[in-house]
Amino acid sequence: MDQLGRNGFFQSTCIDFSANVNFMPLPEAVMGAARSGLVAQMDQQEQQAGLEECVAEWNGVKPGHVYCGSGIAEVAGTLMQVLKPQKALLPAPGLEEYLRALSMVQCVVTWYYTKESDGFRICAEDFCGQITPDTDVVFLCNPNNPTAVLYGKAFVETVLRRCEEVHALLVLDESSLDLVEDAGQFSMKSEHMSRRLFIIKDVTRMFALPGIRLAYGLCTDQQLMERLPGARQSSVSRVAERAGIACAGEREFVHKTVREMKKERTFLIQELKQLGLDKVTGEANMVFFAGRPRLHVFGLLHGIMLRDCSNYEGLTEGYYRITVRSREENEKLLGVLKEWQSQAR
Repeated sequence: MDQLGRNGFFQSTCIDFSANVNFMPLPEAVMGAARSGLVAQMDQQEQQAGLEECVAEWNGVKPGHVYCGSGIAEVAGTLMQVLKPQKALLPAPGLEEYLRALSMVQCVVTWYYTKESDGFRICAEDFCGQITPDTDVVFLCNPNNPTAVLYGKAFVETVLRRCEEVHALLVLDESSLDLVEDAGQFSMKSEHMSRRLFIIKDVTRMFALPGIRLAYGLCTDQQLMERLPGARQSSVSRVAERAGIACAGEREFVHKTVREMKKERTFLIQELKQLGLDKVTGEANMVFFAGRPRLHVFGLLHGIMLRDCSNYEGLTEGYYRITVRSREENEKLLGVLKEWQSQAR
């Protein structure tokens, strides 16, 4: 986001379609747990055991295969500090939260550029061809952010087999996958998943915990998982810890969110196409599209904040990502976009 989009005034007065989080109200049980965690933090109480166990049960893995951290950046940073990779492969455009973690260990980044003509979808054969014996770590995001491309298990398994062949680690970001219908058909998490697979998930993507950072990694490489706590960059707060335990019990909230997200995402995609916007795609809570440059500035001036994607590797001006919100908010967004489109005629 450019400097104008980072301005605190705009963030506090606009409807924020740029933040990739759930629009559904947070369950009261989770809020109550967070409040109890705040009290525990202030009273310097001992950490409550059970977060890893709850995350493990939620994901169908063993507690020893779970590492909890204070956000994606912390989990990725700790993992890179342990691995010390020399060469990484990332698709572009793609989630760039990992670049800082890679730069901190002076890892060389190689980009695989997807094409607009292919819908920014990775070609498995070409991608695997770039995974060479000197590749230490490969990153994927499913569904991809910001292009909202969803990959099936067969694609990920193909990439994983290539990583196994060259002894590289596949870091798979599934943070938005829980917002996809039938997520189990796409997720790679399993009690018996490959030791060459490290899955990262962000709790705040589903639960939109205000000001709380909590993410976790899943991996069956026991030696690797045992090394992560010693390289930890920051500890999980009592607030995040207790809120995370409560989140693990909110399965009905997840089901309701997925239903509402699908309904509103379908509505948005149809309306955006009718407005004449290009390259409209959507998965989970993301909708990606192309339009004229400077739309994000026009939106800010009309009370709407959306994600200008021009600073993503592999994208130029005129690409945007919005996050699915409530029907009332989505209609306000569409009103602004309709006015923007009318000015082009």
